[in-house]
Amino acid sequence: MLVGEARKDRFGIAIDVAYTDIESDSAIPGQNFTTLSSKTKNWLVTAAGFYRLMDTGKASVDALAGIRYWSVDSELALSGGPLGSYSVDNQEQWIDPLVGLKGLTMLGGSKFFMSGFLMIGGFGAGSDFMWDLNANLGYRWGEMFSTTIGYRYLDVDYENDGFLYDVAQHGPTLGLSWRF
Repeated sequence: MLVGEARKDRFGIAIDVAYTDIESDSAIPGQNFTTLSSKTKNWLVTAAGFYRLMDTGKASVDALAGIRYWSVDSELALSGGPLGSYSVDNQEQWIDPLVGLKGLTMLGGSKFFMSGFLMIGGFGAGSDFMWDLNANLGYRWGEMFSTTIGYRYLDVDYENDGFLYDVAQHGPTLGLSWRF
């Protein structure tokens, strides 16, 4: 994942790029095939504008609106039996509109902070629905650098011409921020 943000006064833009490459092989019972393999490569590119709703110097809240481009390339293969091998693959691309909130608050008088965002989108324009939640605990090392540890949960429900992509991805995140 790579995130970039630029802001002037109350207005800004944010870019979020994420790539996943997931592969799985499983033994299956049966006489015709013995192995099921699944491969999925996924690109997400999000571009959003935001407006600072509140800024106290110690806390801020931004409203955002934008789009998310999805590219999903998947392959499912059966192999290892008297029938040889069989595979199907599919590539789908779509764009979701999205809206959300993001915020940051310093914790007391320390250099620790909490930050995060919540975005929802799709609304039937691309996917039926998608939501993306991120929460972080961070430490500001100085004016230019900070680090975060957090958790991100992304859920999408997309269906088009027999292709179904109803997926939840989640896990821990580590971040390094550089301000200039």
